[in-house]
Amino acid sequence: MAIALPTTPNLKSATPRPMDFGTWQTPDGGGPAQRLERGGSRFAMDAVTPGLKPEPDSRIWVSRLLQGISGLVIMPFPQPGIVIGNPGSPVVDGAGQAGQTISVRGFAAGYTIREGQFFSVIIAGRRYLYAVVADRIADASGRALLPLWPALRVSPGNGAICEFAAPMIEGALSGNEKGWTHVIARTQGLNFTITEVE
Repeated sequence: MAIALPTTPNLKSATPRPMDFGTWQTPDGGGPAQRLERGGSRFAMDAVTPGLKPEPDSRIWVSRLLQGISGLVIMPFPQPGIVIGNPGSPVVDGAGQAGQTISVRGFAAGYTIREGQFFSVIIAGRRYLYAVVADRIADASGRALLPLWPALRVSPGNGAICEFAAPMIEGALSGNEKGWTHVIARTQGLNFTITEVE
């Protein structure tokens, strides 16, 4: 089970980034370049906390980061400025899905899913983060077919939970090898990276 990183205080900064395993192939003798898609593209996020009070903030953050060294960590994925509204209770609509679209049911009727809006899907207890790449509106029955990036990495089961109200990033922890620095009456901001493992 993934270690939940604290949600307070809010991060000072978060830098999400795509990890693209596809490539462009350019022929040696000229000609058009071709895109070679490879499975497994995913997200990583570099994060920095603000200065932390030694008690209890620093103690709890350091403990959770230590616990996450040998496992996975999870935290909310920031989407500053976006108004999520009430998405309903979206879940995957049908088994055996693959590729760069996902069929979802359970949205509030007429809910607008925005281009660039993130969501996570829970598959076998692990969260996978995706971005919707075009606006979509759920129909009267709460269904929508969503184009996404990256392509589905694991085929979700019918009814798998889709977290639109509070998407999460889950992955391996790195970047905290420098430890933490105590200064008078606080701990300097902690720097770490979460990278999806699949």
